[in-house]
Amino acid sequence: MNLLRAMVNGVTSEKIWKRIFWMYVYFFLLLVPVTVLSYFLLPEGILRGKHPFTGFELSPILWISILQIFGYNLIFTLLTVSANLFARQSRVCPEKFVPMGYLAFWGITVTIALYLGTWSQEVVTTAPPLLHRLIRPFDIGHRAGLWELSGYLLAATTSFKFTLIYTDGKKVIARRNWREVTMTKTEQILFALAFVLLMCGAFIESQGIIALIG
Repeated sequence: MNLLRAMVNGVTSEKIWKRIFWMYVYFFLLLVPVTVLSYFLLPEGILRGKHPFTGFELSPILWISILQIFGYNLIFTLLTVSANLFARQSRVCPEKFVPMGYLAFWGITVTIALYLGTWSQEVVTTAPPLLHRLIRPFDIGHRAGLWELSGYLLAATTSFKFTLIYTDGKKVIARRNWREVTMTKTEQILFALAFVLLMCGAFIESQGIIALIG
């Protein structure tokens, strides 16, 4: 329980670096176990073709492909930021309110872990061993996952202060005006950096896909 309280306090801290640190803790605590469990419990490729953009074809031209992937990732980023307009009272720390954008980010993390564990990527390749799948995201020179997820994470943590409506899950407890929302200079820079990371991820992913499909 003390760990849970520390984690909730961490992701809702006024200090941006503390929020980022604890969100990475959450990220790895979700990514690794879900990847391992899905590897052992779910059939390989079970999620292939299940996401809403199935059939979406990337351009063989690199810069167009980059923009296509960036636009795709931008949708989830904007959904995460928009969800942060709402925050729900924590059951572990009732004095804290957790932005709903965090839940969106954790949902994205679980989804990525499921795809990784079941090897359900749309571009079909030979499924590697489990250990390789867990190490794979850290090959940031060739894999886009950590770039993109870090972009989502920065977008979620820097837009933490965007919350306008606070609820207990049943009713609205408090509201505030958009003019009350403020960001530090560091938060503004990191917010912009989130989109830079998404673009880097789109570049790396485009290169990899074009190389695979020829």
